[in-house]
Amino acid sequence: MASENPTVLFQARSPEGLSSTSPSFCEGRETWPLVHALAATLNEPDVLASLAEVLGTHLGARACLLLCHYPNTHELTYTCWHQESAPVGYQLGLAEAGSSLDRQRRVVLDLIHQTTEQPVGRARLFWQKGLVGLLRTDEGPPDWLRTIATCIAIAVDGAGLQGAILLLGTGGLSVDPTVQANLASLGAIAFHQHYLQGQSQRNTEQLRYLNYLKEDFLSTLNHELRTPLTSMMLAIRMLRRPDLTPERSAMYLDILEQQCNREIGLVNDLLMLQTLESKAPAAVRQPLDMGKLLLDLADQHRESFQQSQLRLALQLPSNPVMLSTDLERLTKVLLELVGNARKYSAPKTVVTLALADNQASNGRMTLQISNLGAAIEADDLPHIFDKFRRGANATKDGIAGTGTGLALARGLVEQLGGTIKVSSHPSGAQLWQTCFTLEFERHDKSSHNL
Repeated sequence: MASENPTVLFQARSPEGLSSTSPSFCEGRETWPLVHALAATLNEPDVLASLAEVLGTHLGARACLLLCHYPNTHELTYTCWHQESAPVGYQLGLAEAGSSLDRQRRVVLDLIHQTTEQPVGRARLFWQKGLVGLLRTDEGPPDWLRTIATCIAIAVDGAGLQGAILLLGTGGLSVDPTVQANLASLGAIAFHQHYLQGQSQRNTEQLRYLNYLKEDFLSTLNHELRTPLTSMMLAIRMLRRPDLTPERSAMYLDILEQQCNREIGLVNDLLMLQTLESKAPAAVRQPLDMGKLLLDLADQHRESFQQSQLRLALQLPSNPVMLSTDLERLTKVLLELVGNARKYSAPKTVVTLALADNQASNGRMTLQISNLGAAIEADDLPHIFDKFRRGANATKDGIAGTGTGLALARGLVEQLGGTIKVSSHPSGAQLWQTCFTLEFERHDKSSHNL
């Protein structure tokens, strides 16, 4: 339902206290050309760039800056137009404290704050220092900024945003208060439209990315499902041969069992991953000797590591490290991480399982699983635990997998009250060390010896 009081762009008459003969926005200029020009900017793809140029051109300014802060998303934008070049827009996201981007954010916020806090019609904006800090490059402030002597600051206050319109001139620049109020109204509309355009673009990109993940997952899943089925079908056909020896028959039965287990494991992973998003059953906790659990795990996988030309090494503390946890879920996590390390390790390197008891310092137990191999790309690292996400190297090197393992591991670790994180650092000889770190809370009741 349309509002009964629509936003005013240009008032029909001067506000109370102003003469009806007052100039509409600047001495000697007409209002309607500006009205039409500003209205046209709202249809432009880059509404803020068009608005800055139209305002500066029609109001006789040397330059025009549009600054806006969206508190809900912490997003900052500023657009700069001056007579010597086309308008340029900047997005200032969150930044590390003390960085150049952080300093720019502080300058923009300070300029907006000064503008919104000033008394109406009595601008006292300390704009010179702020603009020098905002527009400075490696060569120093731009030359045109040195000629600026006048700044008209117009506060823009809208739903979910705060902004400022800065009109810069070499002298004699003036804008009627009536027009300033209407420009503030128009600025709020333009800033909100810019935000919606950005949201629409981000949603489109996210949808495109999700579609890519879906297609990649379906392609991978198709391969992972068909490969075992193909092997089983061939084994069944061979078992039907009348001249098959007992030895060959046993071999094909082994293939059938292996591929069937592989298929069952894949289906179980997919089903378990789905249940992680719903209310999971309570963990069945029992005291476990983590050192013994890792020794048993290493014994089970030592042969497969040797076949991959790898060595599995354990680093265990001298005293038993007890943890009250769910054996089945923790074992599933360890099998995933150890198998992952074996798949991605370079031949003739070492995969290390290092257990540390931090009971005295922070009451937590730490387990690190590290290997040497290809780097995890910087773009992939933040998303490595996402469902169906596979790294660029895995796809490029044709390493089998569906992108569900690490997502499943993270979900299970969180169910057990722990944390999991990953790092990837260069380690010489063109190899990178990838390390998964698990941390679990130690409880007094689990600190006794079995």
